[in-house]
Amino acid sequence: MGQGQFGTDNGSYRRMLEEGRNRPAMVWTVEGCNGVGKPLAQRLVADGEPVVDVPAKLAARARVFGTRQARKTDTTDARSIALVALRTGAA
Repeated sequence: MGQGQFGTDNGSYRRMLEEGRNRPAMVWTVEGCNGVGKPLAQRLVADGEPVVDVPAKLAARARVFGTRQARKTDTTDARSIALVALRTGAA
């Protein structure tokens, strides 16, 4: 798993994409591809990247059970989304 913080501007997106392409067998996991994550998921797919949708409920459950708290932070949220994809075989 990799992680990083990127803005929503075009330059940040390109840096994020480059970072992901430097990793072998990279699969992007996006929470809510039909909701708030839709713009990012569509952009990644348009650039030929593999994307896995992680439902928000599953990510929330993984966050609560994995950290023993329901506090939502970017880091715990990203880790939870990736772990759901790995554990469910989606990635």
